[in-house]
Amino acid sequence: MSSVVAEFLRFSAADPVALQGQIAAMRSKLAMALQTGDSLASVDAAADLGSLLTTARLELEAVDLLEQQRPQAERHAADEPAGWFWNSYATALQYSGRRDQAETFFTRAIAVAKQNGWRRLEALASHHWGRSLAEQGRLDEARACFSSALAIREERQDESGQASSRRALLALEAWQAGVAADSVRICR
Repeated sequence: MSSVVAEFLRFSAADPVALQGQIAAMRSKLAMALQTGDSLASVDAAADLGSLLTTARLELEAVDLLEQQRPQAERHAADEPAGWFWNSYATALQYSGRRDQAETFFTRAIAVAKQNGWRRLEALASHHWGRSLAEQGRLDEARACFSSALAIREERQDESGQASSRRALLALEAWQAGVAADSVRICR
């Protein structure tokens, strides 16, 4: 059975105008970090800007930006901003159609988060990877990622995150039930 979903529960900004303001502010923050030579701050700002650009459906720009900052993220591999960077990069790759490459960086974000006890990052990266896996029709793996994210979010008492993971699990269940009847479904 082959199943493909163009975008599985992709996040959208509630206020696109505010999102544009956040992007502009983060561009300034990144420019300042680069100007002062603060490579850790540039990794942090690039991760945030990449996420904002991806939310704004500018994932190709996000990929270009993040690829430029990869060497700095590599140098700061033991610092939490690098973990967020890998998740941002993976998500941008995912939505630019490079899911096979994204998987490497989702795995990396989760591994560094587990190694350092960064549970919030682990939950978010697991959830994001779950969406990517669902989009590829890898439903059992997606369910495992969403379930892992939910367990961490319950542990952290993150109600908003829990609701998001529960929605994903329910949507996955409903979609899978529909796919069983149709054998192939392409959702856009």
